Amino acid sequence: MKNKMGVLKKMNFREYGVVIGFILLCVVISFATPAFATQKNILNLLRQSSIIGIIATGMTFVIISGSFDISVGAVAALSGAVTMKLITMGNGVPVAIAVLAALGIGAVVGLINGIAVAKINVPSLIATMAMVSVVKGSMLMFTGGYPITRTIPVLDTIGNGYVAGIPIPVIIFAATVAIAFIILTKTRFGRYVYSVGGNEEASKLNGINVDSYKIKVFVINAVLAALAGIVLVGRMGTASPAAGDGYDMDAIASVVIGGTSVAGGSGSVLKTVIGVLLMSVINNSFNLLGVDMYFQYIFKGLIILIAVGADSFSKKRLASS
Repeated sequence: MKNKMGVLKKMNFREYGVVIGFILLCVVISFATPAFATQKNILNLLRQSSIIGIIATGMTFVIISGSFDISVGAVAALSGAVTMKLITMGNGVPVAIAVLAALGIGAVVGLINGIAVAKINVPSLIATMAMVSVVKGSMLMFTGGYPITRTIPVLDTIGNGYVAGIPIPVIIFAATVAIAFIILTKTRFGRYVYSVGGNEEASKLNGINVDSYKIKVFVINAVLAALAGIVLVGRMGTASPAAGDGYDMDAIASVVIGGTSVAGGSGSVLKTVIGVLLMSVINNSFNLLGVDMYFQYIFKGLIILIAVGADSFSKKRLASS
């Protein structure tokens, strides 16, 4: 009985620890720097977190299924460049078509990643690492290595506009999370994604087409990365080959900090949101406090290491209880 109570306490801490930590961090930073709690800073923080949040939402699908994808930053940069280039070249194309083309390219990249992992059995880290080179090389060829800068009213509205006082990127992020939550918790697709990540062999024995679901989560992830890239280019007004650098680390860190197991089979997109906000608050507070950017990279790496280590340690303890 005592062992069961101990396991429950550990599970409760894992379940709510990140939420408690996030609240405490916000309180501490509010006292450390009064500028943190201002309406302007909070709206800016939410707008910034929305781009990583959209990517992290897709990453949640991939990690729950038992894989990783480190090509999302490159995909985001490429999709933004494609959108901007199609609109600005020659007579240009309608914004809607440019956006659909960028999302389509994201889907193709996700499809290739998924096939490499599911059908050819390439480890997901290796497959997506190779895809980073392919996507970055394609972008350099596409842009000539130069940023594409131009103010496009529709994209500017997407990246910097408001609806009822709420930044449009935040609305897009919230809609993405809501749809992802419904898919993961209310549909057969979501149940099968958890099953594939939890026990691939058992899933096959139960008649689940494991390869199909692996491919689909990579497509979802890459399409959302492309969507984030479109929002980013609207916000910045420029498409740069380096635009998505570091987004893969931030997305993975947000998902893992949110409690999604790196071994697959468990996780929640709502907890990913907390992880995204926690990482954004840390970045924002470091900037407000004047902490060197290089230290921020070190801190992010340590956070990922601690989160993954805690996940592995927790699973060992639960297994031995």
